[in-house]
Order: sequence, then C-alpha cells, then structure tokens
Amino acid sequence: MKPVAEQIEILMRGTQFADEIEGGGGRGEGDDGGRDEAALAGATEGRSLREQMTAELAERLKEARPLRVYLGVDPTATNLHIGHFVPVQKLRQFQELGHHVIFLIGDYTATIGDPSGQAQERRRLRHEDVLEMGRTYAEQAFHLLDPAKTEVRRNGEWLAGLSFAQVAELASIFPLKWIVSRRDFRDRLERGESLRLHETLYSLMQGYDAHMLHCDAQVGGYDQHFNLLAGRWIQQYFGEKPHVMLTLPLLMGTDGRKMSKSYGNAIHINDAPEDIYGKAMRIADELIPNFVDLATSWTSTRAEEEKARLRQKGTNPMDVKKDLAAHLVEIYHGREAAEGAAQHFRQVVQEKAAPEDVTEVHVPATIAAGTAWVDLAIVCKLAGSKSEMRRLIQQGGFYVEQEAVRDAGATWDGRPETLIRLGKRRYFRILRA
Repeated sequence: MKPVAEQIEILMRGTQFADEIEGGGGRGEGDDGGRDEAALAGATEGRSLREQMTAELAERLKEARPLRVYLGVDPTATNLHIGHFVPVQKLRQFQELGHHVIFLIGDYTATIGDPSGQAQERRRLRHEDVLEMGRTYAEQAFHLLDPAKTEVRRNGEWLAGLSFAQVAELASIFPLKWIVSRRDFRDRLERGESLRLHETLYSLMQGYDAHMLHCDAQVGGYDQHFNLLAGRWIQQYFGEKPHVMLTLPLLMGTDGRKMSKSYGNAIHINDAPEDIYGKAMRIADELIPNFVDLATSWTSTRAEEEKARLRQKGTNPMDVKKDLAAHLVEIYHGREAAEGAAQHFRQVVQEKAAPEDVTEVHVPATIAAGTAWVDLAIVCKLAGSKSEMRRLIQQGGFYVEQEAVRDAGATWDGRPETLIRLGKRRYFRILRA
C-alpha cells in the first residue's frame, strides 16, 4: 500500500463537510443560513469535521490493513446518473489503493425514502418495485468499480429480520431533540406540513447498515451527513470504533438545479454515448469547473489545467466542454464510443447534417397531405401529446428538412421521405406505409 500521507492526500481530495457549507447548516441548496445542530454534530470540541475525519482516517490507515469502505445507494429509479457516481469515484480510489469496498443497495431503506433535504413527505415504495429498479445497479456501478474486488450487498439482509424490540432499542440511541431539529424536518413542521414517524427511522436504518457491515469508512454526499453520523452512534453503542465519514459536494444538473430525471437535466450513465456527449455540451458555462472536479476521473493536475484554460482570456467554453463531454463518454462507454459521439455532435448539431442511421416512420395511407404536424406526431407516436408537440414547435425544437418550423399549425405537404428532427438529435424520415 502507498504511504499513509499519500493515501490521505488522495482520499481527502475533493471532500466537503457539513460545517463547510455556507450557512453552517449542512443542507446546501435552499440553505437559509440557520444552524442545524444535528447536521453539525460529530466533531470533537475545537476541531472541524475535516480535521476530525482526517485524524481518524490516518489512525485507521496506520493499522496497515485493507479498510472496509462502503457506499449505500437507494433504488428510486431504474438508471443511475453521474451525480450518483461522485461518491462511486471516491469508492474507486479506495479500491485502487488496495482497500475492500462494499457497494450496498438499499432495498429496505428505499421503501421509506431518504428525507434529507426533502421539502415534503416522500411517496413510499413497494419492496418488489425497489428490487426491480435496483436490479442493474451493481452492473452500472461496475462501470467504475472492479467487479472482482467489489462486495455487493442489500440491506434487506439484516433490516428485514429486526424485531420490534430491536428497533425500539436502536431508537433509544437517538436524542429526539436532534431528530426534530433537523432543518428539513423543522421547516416542514413550521409550515404545518406532514411529517410522519416512519421518516425519522431512516437514519436509524442507514446507521444500522454501518454496524452490520463492520465498516471503517463510509462515503456519500454532504447532505448525507446526519445519516452517516447515525452509523457512528450505533457503532459506538455496540462497542465498535465509529467509522470515518467522507462526504462530497453535490453535482448539479446541466441547468444548475439539482440533478434529477424530472427536471430533464440529468446525465445517466446508461444513456447512449451521443446523448451523454450532447447533454454535457448543454452544461451551463459556470458549472463546468464543478463537473471537472466531481464527474471526471482526471488527475488533479489535469483538472486544474482544464479550469485554468477556462479562465484564460479568449477561451471558448465550448472547447473545454468538448473535452469534458468526450471524457464522460469514455468513462462509461470507452474511447471508441467517445470518438463516435464527438463526430456525431459535429455532424448533427454543428454542421446540421443528418446522421446515417435515421429512424424510418411509416405514415398510414389514411393520413392525407395537409395533416398538421401536431396530429401526425401523435399518429406516428413521436410525441406523448399534442400539447407536448406544440410546445416543442413553439420553442424552436422542430425541424423539417433542417429548417425550423415555429408555427404550431404547420402541415405536412405529403412528400415521401421527408426528414424531420425533434429537438437536437431525434431524426426521423417520414415514409408512406
């Protein structure tokens, strides 16, 4: 293994702790500047969380053995996005340094749903639905982790068997004043909104994972601080040394909001190479440094070079985004796919040339020339609704033979083999059935 000091430098790089977030509350987006005592707990008096966790990590590393390190991910959607993979990058660093990493699928915690940072009560999920959504999570994680060196677990293995008496015992560990003072809970109570008892059990459940996995360290986003802290409390309760908390910044979506499928600003790792590249090219210029630091596997030297290039007078941010986009595709699909995606972007977006493999759509013989494109899109199942198609046209996202059509009442002239484009990359060739 590498010397302790060198490992510390690698593993602490890029971390961000709850007491370093503006306002001191550890919640981040939407922070009102108030202090969240629960979020800031965990450091020894007079020490920052960074100082405390650095010292504890060094102590573990000096034992000269592979540390047990884990990341837990709750299946709440089928596909993981690159924001989820920020802590996976850190897990990979541990793995490359010779430590034992555990990828935990939260099949039981997901049935409650993590309340951290949530402005309202989350919809409960059925266990069978969670299992289906998480079916390919390990496979997705193996884009970065070595499958031969990764232990994959599900927390239903131990949470499903807890008795009511055991749950009550674990609940006794948690000071109620810290539970109800959590800012996400406190804000909802002050607004008179719903807060149900089962939501307060989430931290207990995640904390029990740390105990059952006998972990030395846990990685996660800084918004997970309280959940990670719960693991330390439970480990101490059972006479174990508390695990080291390594928390990381949150990666925003391409538009600056929280990365989410519902916002349409997420880059999913299972997206086609062309889609990953195209979405990366839509990253807001001011967010490029954030993506360079959190979403890439570049060395710190390369990352600093890219950010310095971005600051240079006369640099076009698009040039840096091209390097970033190609790198993201290469991480998840390989170099050949990255080269193909870059070429596709040049041809389809920049040069506005149609790709070679355009999807053919056959229009029924009953549809006559003069039919509105809005209606034709529904018949051919190119759009989910007429209102969706109208919005696309009005926003300049519909093209006929590479010419933008902005009139929602525009019609098809009946010509066979008409080339149309929806958005930036969805090409279709209209044919007669």
